Amino acid sequence: MEVVRSKVMGYCAGVVRVIKLAEEALRLAEEGGANAYSIGWFIHNPTVVKRFEERGMRHINHPSEGEGGVALIRAHGIGDSLREAFLQGGYTLVDGTCKTVAYSQELIRDSNPSENIVIIGQKDHSEVIALSNVYRDGKVIETTIVEDPSEVDQLNGFEDQSLLVVVQTTFSQSSYEAILEKLQRRYTNRLRVGNSLCPTTYRRHSALLEVCQEVEAVVVVGGKMSANTTALTQLVAEYGLPVWHVESYKEIPLEVYSFSRVGVTAGASTPSEDIEEVVTHLEEGVVG
Repeated sequence: MEVVRSKVMGYCAGVVRVIKLAEEALRLAEEGGANAYSIGWFIHNPTVVKRFEERGMRHINHPSEGEGGVALIRAHGIGDSLREAFLQGGYTLVDGTCKTVAYSQELIRDSNPSENIVIIGQKDHSEVIALSNVYRDGKVIETTIVEDPSEVDQLNGFEDQSLLVVVQTTFSQSSYEAILEKLQRRYTNRLRVGNSLCPTTYRRHSALLEVCQEVEAVVVVGGKMSANTTALTQLVAEYGLPVWHVESYKEIPLEVYSFSRVGVTAGASTPSEDIEEVVTHLEEGVVG
């Protein structure tokens, strides 16, 4: 089998940064004789998270679940109310929020109070939860979340009012474009686009589409909880090729080997060693 690698895959800058900060959180906790925590999964990759759990980092979702110590804020960020609760609970916070996500939160915080905030993204995704819980003057700024193009027609209100649109940075590119187009058509010049998909996400998608033109099928490597990895899988499916989303080489299905030319890409939180193991098994024809 010939394996065609995408030119853009694996860790993005935000993931590299939060992993370094995870190391820093462990160091601070050890020096202070304190517990080390991450607030939720600091990235959506089970391999990486497990390595830090084995070294003593426990993930919690609320300060009441721990006993104080050093807590790492995940790359997707957290809402202001949760940040405040951890600080009041006596935790030392290490902020691993991706700079792109932090920028989006500031856009919302600094928006005109007369603007209606619309967030394009997955309602239960941790980044969207962080964006929909931003304070202004001590109160959470009201937001509306749109996950599917059909929901644009169901929006109530906003008549004769301005809108600020912010997108989950790892959201599906095709879904984002479809939703944004409908919003622009409905609200025209009353709509302001605040941010866009992460530039790395765009480059990753473009590189994958190039691969799709050269192969018969694609394997996407990354955590099943990862939105950006799932979006890559969706992109291949929309292109019309067989596609498999695997977390490791152990999940490679036998049917992949019926193809002679297979593409490989990976999400933004996928370690290079996981990618290499998948490529090696594909090239050698070994089933996980």
